[in-house]
Amino acid sequence: MLTRIAFATVITAGCTSEGAGEGEAEAEAEAEAEAEGEECVALTEVVEFDTGDGLALEADLRSTDENSGPAVVLLHMIPPGNDRTNYPPEFIDALVARGITVLNVDRRGAGGSEGDAMDAYIGPSGVLDAKAAVDHLATLACPPDAARIGIVGASNGTTTALDYAVLTEAESRPAPAALVFLTGGAYTENNNDVDSNRTLLERIPILFEYASDEAVWSSQFLSGAPPAWVFDERDVSPPLTGHGTNMFDADPISIDVVADFLAGTL
Repeated sequence: MLTRIAFATVITAGCTSEGAGEGEAEAEAEAEAEAEGEECVALTEVVEFDTGDGLALEADLRSTDENSGPAVVLLHMIPPGNDRTNYPPEFIDALVARGITVLNVDRRGAGGSEGDAMDAYIGPSGVLDAKAAVDHLATLACPPDAARIGIVGASNGTTTALDYAVLTEAESRPAPAALVFLTGGAYTENNNDVDSNRTLLERIPILFEYASDEAVWSSQFLSGAPPAWVFDERDVSPPLTGHGTNMFDADPISIDVVADFLAGTL
């Protein structure tokens, strides 16, 4: 049951030839025309980018054919035993079908990415994975709108999702347009806690998605939650588990719940 508490002018000195000035103007006009003529193309590719502390991260990019559209960064469950393959193709397809570009990242120490896995969720380094992912989106030929980027964290991927939201305020970066916590827990607050950052977080639409048997952490925020926070608690019967991205297999309806939330907020 879903509960809703629900572009640059360049001035060049020393030009003595009128013809030279005209030539520069023509070149600028041609460059502008070429840029305007470029079309955005939907792409599926494996990409690599570096973090601020010098690690190479690998990710799957599914871009749409829209410029300045929405995008999400996906952060998987605890490394190194988990990686970006946690997110099923059906979920990524659902996001792309709703016009959302998806960057599905191997966090440090997992899959094709460098680094120490424990640094992904304990200490100040893990947040650099999310920051590098968002920065990579800005380098795309048709980049998403920086104000329309959401972060999805599964299990202790929620740690980095929360840490990134806090980082944006500290560094005057655009805050996430949405957050999704797929089974948040005490580990979500390893480095930052929700209550100390409540003023910031209440401005961000957040979906808390969780199974009934792991409801304690998420449900504590129900009382007094702002309307932009959505809580979706689901009953999952053993031997299935609804933990993190496992929820998508255990209860496939959750795919549309999360995808619709992101499409409606980004």
